[in-house]
Amino acid sequence: MRALFLFLPWVLAAQMVTYNIQPAQGSRLALEVFKSKLWEGRKHTFIFDRFSGVLAFDHERPERSTVRLVIESGSARCVDDWVKPSQIKDIERAAVQDTMAAARYPEITFESTAITTSTSPDKYEVLGMLTIRGQAKPVTLAVKASPREDGIWVEGSGRVRLSEFGLKPPRGIVGVSLFIGTKDEMNVAFELLAIRK
Repeated sequence: MRALFLFLPWVLAAQMVTYNIQPAQGSRLALEVFKSKLWEGRKHTFIFDRFSGVLAFDHERPERSTVRLVIESGSARCVDDWVKPSQIKDIERAAVQDTMAAARYPEITFESTAITTSTSPDKYEVLGMLTIRGQAKPVTLAVKASPREDGIWVEGSGRVRLSEFGLKPPRGIVGVSLFIGTKDEMNVAFELLAIRK
């Protein structure tokens, strides 16, 4: 019996598999800021090109799993197709330098605190702390995980409020009308490849 108890921790550990998360073909990590008033139905979309993370995933007991993601604030680029091309750089500069203050807060991080199975075996609810501009707030992400030959394809989203992180739309820049009527809401959306170590 004693030998069984000594063997059990090794069996449980063997079920946990570690994956690296990094930019890959087809991957996408975005913040979407929603508009109101005259711009109702539109949004500013910022794609982050540089990020890294680690997913420790237990297929048998997903509640034991953890994930941590680090995103470079300064790697954000605006991909709006409803504004003039000449305004894109101004929007990016205002978002990165003013709103996110990337020089002072170079990283956005997410660290899970709990993972639960949702409506089906491949869908999960991931609770965690999202830190933007030095402010850490709890968020809930709806996540779907699909096995791939080289790892796991993870996609999902979650809503957060700008005001919770001290984020305010910039004012007084070229094309300022683009920032008028911004809702106190943004969406975190992602499609990421987690590659087995």
